[in-house]
Amino acid sequence: MSWTRRRKRWMWIALGALVSLGLLVLAFVLVLHFTAPVPPGDAPEVAVKAIPSDWIEPPVAQTESEESATSSGRATWRSTGALALTADGRSFGEETYELSVSVDGAVLKSSGRFWFKILLATVNVAFEQRWEGGAGLEPTLYTLHLNAPFGQGQDIAGALDGNRFAVRRNRNETSLSIAPERTIVLGTFSTYALVPLWFEERQQDGAASFDVLLFGGPPGAASVGGDGELPKVTVERDGTASARGDGLMIHVERYKISSPFGDSVLYAKGREFLALVAGTPDRPLLVHRSDYFPQGFNVVDTQNATGALQLVENLGYRATRTFITYRKPLAQPDAAGAARK
Repeated sequence: MSWTRRRKRWMWIALGALVSLGLLVLAFVLVLHFTAPVPPGDAPEVAVKAIPSDWIEPPVAQTESEESATSSGRATWRSTGALALTADGRSFGEETYELSVSVDGAVLKSSGRFWFKILLATVNVAFEQRWEGGAGLEPTLYTLHLNAPFGQGQDIAGALDGNRFAVRRNRNETSLSIAPERTIVLGTFSTYALVPLWFEERQQDGAASFDVLLFGGPPGAASVGGDGELPKVTVERDGTASARGDGLMIHVERYKISSPFGDSVLYAKGREFLALVAGTPDRPLLVHRSDYFPQGFNVVDTQNATGALQLVENLGYRATRTFITYRKPLAQPDAAGAARK
């Protein structure tokens, strides 16, 4: 009888522990739900855009003199865009940005959010970002505000002072020695919209190498720190590709990006960033312009010299169609033909 009573007592204790654990989980979920930040209210809404008609025309090869003229005479230009972020086929974020370029420099402003699940709750991390560059597109100012629940947000600010970049992360401050003319800043994904501009400004023989100050990114991303040598990124032009959007075939430029963080492939049309493919084979990552490609970004034709197509395929993506184009010069009459005439 005594054993039976002890057994019932332990059963009640176990039941009470389970109920208490359940209440703690419920409380945790409710706290996450009510403390998770909402996306910034002043983020500009970018409507779906029509594909520009000149994007549909076949690419025209530039001569060396034309390329030099393009890079040396930077025209005033403005672009707004919306990005959709997916990993392993699942959406994990969104971002809108505005990029303004002139002969005096450039300014990138963006806002958006990442989201991820913890137990039964979806946690939102909202952010606002600003990057400023000088006449040579060297970084002069960078700010990033991350708003996360449980006080896990961050405020990052950096500014160029001669050959040093002073960085403040919350209450911690550091100063990094840099070479401004070859240094770039990568923060949230909209900063990749600057890659075609950086490449245009600094490429030689179809390639450019940069030192990188790395900030931002989704939870778990690496960040800048210390005063050692900055990581290096190499960007190479890798020919052209064709992509399908809104039922149209679009000819785009392809760049292969190599870095210690992993290799990736970037697609652009002139200065306009269109998509970034990165990640690992078991967790591919795709960032694309949802304002131009609301149904997704699909590469349907590739001509690569540096192995970018193989990289994309290794990440789980496949070209849905390939094409071979044959060209030959206008026939010239040979000697026999001339004799017959």
